[in-house]
Amino acid sequence: MKILFIRPIITSRADYLEENIIKEFAFPEVQVIARHLEYGPESIENEYDLVYSAPFVVKEAIKGEQEGFDGIISYCFANPGVDACREAVRIPVLGSGEAAMSLASAIGRKISIVTILPNIVPMLRKQNMEYSISGKLVSIRNANIPVTGIGDGSDEILEKLFRESIKCVVEDGADVIVLGCTGFAGFAEKISSKLSEKGYIVPVIDPAAASLKMIEALVACNVKNSNISYMKPIDKVIKLTK
Repeated sequence: MKILFIRPIITSRADYLEENIIKEFAFPEVQVIARHLEYGPESIENEYDLVYSAPFVVKEAIKGEQEGFDGIISYCFANPGVDACREAVRIPVLGSGEAAMSLASAIGRKISIVTILPNIVPMLRKQNMEYSISGKLVSIRNANIPVTGIGDGSDEILEKLFRESIKCVVEDGADVIVLGCTGFAGFAEKISSKLSEKGYIVPVIDPAAASLKMIEALVACNVKNSNISYMKPIDKVIKLTK
């Protein structure tokens, strides 16, 4: 099984570093390949960034299908380009955010998201409206950390995430927490342990792990994107560059 993780940003951070994080969650027979964009934003923190990322995510998805990948992840909690990718390719496509929320809804009744900045909160609220309407999404809190400031996981970042997580549990009534950025990969277990020390046995969902395990399941079950909801695009001229 060969899975493509599209990093929907331009970046100088090597792709193999992301691959090493994701591989910790993978079965031995699963090959994980990460690729960043040549054009687009350096981070996704609002609708503006999302729009400038999506076309290039779709381009990479089409290329990935042609190269024989079995499944594709849009590796960002904001799920850039996911629906368009499903129209463009026949192999299964998931966004890290939707995968994490789906997993959380299976193990809890009151979900809270802890994300990066206040800028992204309105977009996440819109994307997860179904969970809000059903009463499953009880809060979206932010740790006031820009994506480019996350680094490789300092104690300071962990403490900020934990402070917001404990508020989600104590003040918002959450029984499961979702980390709202793939840059937070690797923090979930640490936050869960710190919550446990306070007496709260609350699962914390890592969007990197959730997206990998869900795409593994889709590929293993041999299911594709529905061509009723995701119809093949109509051929036409589309000009993105000069």
